[in-house]
Parts: sequence; structure tokens; C-alpha cells
Amino acid sequence: MPENLYMTYPFSYAHWFIPEFIQRMRRHPDCEEKPSPRQGINMGRLLLPAYLRKGHLTFSDLVNAAVVTSHVECQGLAERIAAEILVNVDTQEQPPEPSPTGEDFLSLLKNAAEEELTVSPFGKGLENELGIASDTSDVEFKQYTNKPDLGVGPGEDEIIKTGIRTLKGIKNKETRKILLELLREKLLKLGTEFERKEDWNKSKSLIPYQPGEDTDLIDEERSLENILDLGRRLDEIRWDDFLMRQRERQKRHIVFILDISNTMFYDLEGLNSITYSVMGLVPLMWGLRREKYALTLYESNSHVLKDFYDEADLFPLLEELLDLMFCTTTELEKRFNRGFTNMTWGGTVPGKSLSWAYDEITSINDRSERIVFIFSDFVLSQPGQEAQDSDENYEILGKMLDQGVRVCACVSPLAHKSIFQPYTRSSLSKLREVGIRLIDTYRPSLFLEEVNDFLAGE
Repeated sequence: MPENLYMTYPFSYAHWFIPEFIQRMRRHPDCEEKPSPRQGINMGRLLLPAYLRKGHLTFSDLVNAAVVTSHVECQGLAERIAAEILVNVDTQEQPPEPSPTGEDFLSLLKNAAEEELTVSPFGKGLENELGIASDTSDVEFKQYTNKPDLGVGPGEDEIIKTGIRTLKGIKNKETRKILLELLREKLLKLGTEFERKEDWNKSKSLIPYQPGEDTDLIDEERSLENILDLGRRLDEIRWDDFLMRQRERQKRHIVFILDISNTMFYDLEGLNSITYSVMGLVPLMWGLRREKYALTLYESNSHVLKDFYDEADLFPLLEELLDLMFCTTTELEKRFNRGFTNMTWGGTVPGKSLSWAYDEITSINDRSERIVFIFSDFVLSQPGQEAQDSDENYEILGKMLDQGVRVCACVSPLAHKSIFQPYTRSSLSKLREVGIRLIDTYRPSLFLEEVNDFLAGE
């Protein structure tokens, strides 16, 4: 097929197309892997040979350069954005206003407003959203009557929760496998977004370049990203658009502690404290996977899954945590006790894990930042337990803080329910008195935002 002469471009067109493409991709909400300035450089390298061979660039050359340099999960989006740029599609263009005399059109609006809209959680191929797959198609998800601006449906948090409730009622292994994969993908997506915000917090240590400063301090990649975000043309770039590094941020050593005692498996509205904890812990561990971390679980006994010196793969750990949401306490007991049961399982005895965490985190002698996250309903004492035993837990936490360790209590929303309040009211109050940051795990996305603030020192 002969080339369309109207769809050919001079090489100078790439000087506009590449930064325009990078900017649109970085600003698009569906782009999970934001392109870096290096992608723009690679696009230019790919386009140059094509131009030298033919003396011009084609529509396909530009689209292909955009697609092949993009992350594999974003290539469909990259193709669409590149094509929109080349055909001058204005995504912000408003649709034309209806004719004032369009009686038929207005009557359609009136009829639609009187109808009841039902949204079903049934996804025919199980390939769409996690929370919209079910064994039956007649399950009603939500109803809206005569309300405008319905939006796009429930948020990510509610989709995840709905999916978990659905999973608990599904026995078919293939369906469960598919939904578990979707659940993991959604939680890891939250973790990736958390990681991006963490990277942005780190970039706050960059300041505009000042004339006379050492040019070796300029962060080239961050400077190019800043120039692209500002939308500068080459003749508009200023010296203060370049960013220079300040003091390097400290490395981190992080201990994650998860409560798996019996109270964590009490269901309320189809979800329990272990579910709320795992919904926050999995994306948090994924977002902080580049840091040194350790993980321990506790009930009456302590179960160390990873210390700082293990080179364990993260994915099996995340899979094990996800499985906790769909286990009973009996199944969990048999798993950790190798098929046997005993009378000491399931109590709330965090002391051993707290002592292990204290020894682990205070053994770090370098200047890294040391952090402990505790996921629990914070029923830290059993009925009838001696106050002295309970006070030891707070003493260990106080010693951590005295050693410069930052501690964050990740609190299940069930801790605020009447059934647990007689035991949690006092423990949560004491945690605040000690100086520990409390963050609720009810909504995973909001929880991660608050953790971002905590890590940033806010």
C-alpha cells in the first residue's frame, strides 16, 4: 500500500511530538508506569534511522516509537494517545449543546430521569473489575433512583471489599483463582501508587539550581521531568528549571508486625480485622519493597516469616498474607503447627513479637531510618490478664521510641466497635500517650495516604 503523503512528517515534528506524548502520558490517570525523560531520548533514537532511510517520518513511525518504548502494561494507552496527538484530537473539547427546540431529545432526558438504574456485580468473563464477578447474575449491587451524575461506580476501596466478600462465598477453584489474581493486582496497584508518592516525597529534597552552585549536584533525570511537567519549549527553559540535589535521604529498616489472634477473625459486615489489616499491609509492603524489611506474626506464639538478613522473595510472602483473609483460625493453627492443635493457640500475646522486633530493629548500627508498623485490633490484653504483663508491651514500645525508632499503629476499624471497646479503649489511649502514631485501616487508599504523611514526617 502506498504511503499517504498527508500523513508524513519532517524530523522537526518529533521535537514537538515527543514531549507532548510524554506529558500526556504522565498526566493520564490510567498510566500506571509514568514515562521518564529517558523514554523521550529513546523515541528520538528510534525515529532517526527511519527518517534517514526515507527522508521523512510516517504516522506509523511515530506511533510505533511511542508504543515500543512504553511499559508493556501501558502500550495500549500509549498507542491511543500517540494517535490522538497525530490526528489533533482535543480530549478536552466539549460536546455540542443540544438545540433549544429539540423536543425529542428533551423528552428522552425526561423519561430517563424517571427510570430506576440497577448496577449488577456480575462480570460475564470475570476479566473486568474484582468486585463485579459472582456465580449468579441476579445479585443486586446498588440502586440509584432519579439521581444525576452517577459517576463511574464505587471507588477502588469498595471494589476490593466487595470482591473479598464475594470470594468468601465462592467454592469453585478456578473462579477463586481468577478473583484472587484480580485482588492481588488491585492491591499491588495501590502499592505502586503509594510508591510513586514516596518517590515524589523524596524528590522534595531537590531545590532549584542556583547560579554559581556545583553543576555536579544537578539531578539530570528529575530536571528533565520538571521541564516536561512545566511544558517548557527549548527557548523557554530557565536556569531555575533545573533541580539540584540536597542531602541524600536515609535508607530505611522496617519491621512489619501482624496480629493473627482469634479476635482478628471476628466478622462484621462480612469483613474482619485480619482482612482490613492485610488490605493495608500488602500494598504497603509492595510500595516499600526496595527497603530492608522484616515480617513477624503473633498470637499466643510468635511466627517470624522474614528477618532483615533473609533474601526471601516478596511474592510468596504476599500470597501467604492474602490467604489469611480466607482462613479460619482452625486452618491457620494447623498450618503453623504442622497439622496439630494445642491449647496455647490464638491468644493475644504480642510481647514475644514486640521483643523480637525491638532486638531486630535496634541491632541496626548504621544511620538508616528505623520504623515499626503494627497491624492489629489492639486488644492487647486478655480478660483477667495481669496488668503487669500488659504494661510490658508499652514498655517495649517506649524503649523503641527512646532509641529513635518510629512506630505506627495500624488500627482495625473493629477496634472501635462496642464488642471490643472495653479492651481497646485503654490500649489505644496508652499508645497515644506513649507517642505512637495511630492510623485507621478502614479504607486502604486513605490508609496509604496517611502512611505517606507519616513517612514524610508530617
